[in-house]
Amino acid sequence: MSSATSTVDTWELARLGHERHGEAPLAAFSRLLEGLPVQATQVVGWSLLGETDSLGQRFITLRAQASISLECQRCLEAFELALQVESRLQLVETEAEIDTEEMDEDDPDAPDQVVGSQFFDVLALVEDELILALPYVPKHEVCPSLPKELSASEGSDPGRPSPFAVLAELKKD
Repeated sequence: MSSATSTVDTWELARLGHERHGEAPLAAFSRLLEGLPVQATQVVGWSLLGETDSLGQRFITLRAQASISLECQRCLEAFELALQVESRLQLVETEAEIDTEEMDEDDPDAPDQVVGSQFFDVLALVEDELILALPYVPKHEVCPSLPKELSASEGSDPGRPSPFAVLAELKKD
């Protein structure tokens, strides 16, 4: 699953409905790794599928996966996060088309757009999508180093009633 090049002709890919696969070392994604702990030697896998719909609109679907070392913001311990992204992007010919479409945001389910190219940098797109998939506040589901009382309550005080329960009682009066 490796590719000799990280550039593809998105127009040709969409026209023919082809798929490309590749791998790249995690260390090659400097923007993604900025501010993160030191990473183990990992590989980022990706695939890019082109398609053209019945209206002649062209799309690419990017799938990428990576394992990233992060620091839990609750317990400050390191943990591995498996990132999996899948993005369907509509190909447009110019930046102006993207700007025009942003003004007409009627359909929230409409795919994002990207300017197609004969020399499209797949790794830049992979890096962008992985950055977007990173959690804003990375943390374990359940921190292994927290005392059991804290991990069970997750910050709530069991002896104190919920403010919403108190409001519900007031509303009944």
